[in-house]
Amino acid sequence: MFEKIKKQLYQKKTTLLFNQGLINKKIVPFDEEFYEKMSHTFFNGLPISLHIKYLKPLPGMPGECYDRSLFMFFCFPESLLCRGFHKTLELDYGKENEGHGWIEIGDYVYDPSLLMKFDKELYYSIYMPTNIKKYTISQYCSTTERKKLYDDITKTTIYDLQTPGIKRTNFIATIPLVKNIAEMSANQDFIRALNEHLTLINYDEKQISRELNLVIKKHN
Repeated sequence: MFEKIKKQLYQKKTTLLFNQGLINKKIVPFDEEFYEKMSHTFFNGLPISLHIKYLKPLPGMPGECYDRSLFMFFCFPESLLCRGFHKTLELDYGKENEGHGWIEIGDYVYDPSLLMKFDKELYYSIYMPTNIKKYTISQYCSTTERKKLYDDITKTTIYDLQTPGIKRTNFIATIPLVKNIAEMSANQDFIRALNEHLTLINYDEKQISRELNLVIKKHN
């Protein structure tokens, strides 16, 4: 009974702080400038901006914040990659799902699940993160595997996606799936942004299939 009351009081407090933050402009949605800066870094053939803005995780689906915050981190060399336990997640989904990932730039927190920019002090007051670990780019890239992932993503250019090669053929299985998701969402902004990107990279399913077959033959 006590735990239930404690949870209700905590939820009222966080809701009040969150609403005040919205009113005081200490919590704001990601703006177009932020998304534009993520549009020049690519993963699976798509700009990170599309992943973050439109391929949002379903409510109650834990874990995706880690990948999403990592991709955002790669787009902003000055940012810190953060990992910690959120009190809100613990109360809503259990202690096994209390882990969360986000990035920080200066005095602001960018949450990849909420798609919101927070005043850092307010963010910490609302979500009460504990066991926090923060990484700079150099600290993250301290292992060979991480450095390889960082280089692979940050060094991929739009040219790599426009010309035949392994970078282009690697996303052949991804694009049709994303197209289906966009169509099922009925989000016209998503559909338009995806089509603009596919036009930019000269996407053609039959042509890419031919390119993929050539790559397979070359390595057999």
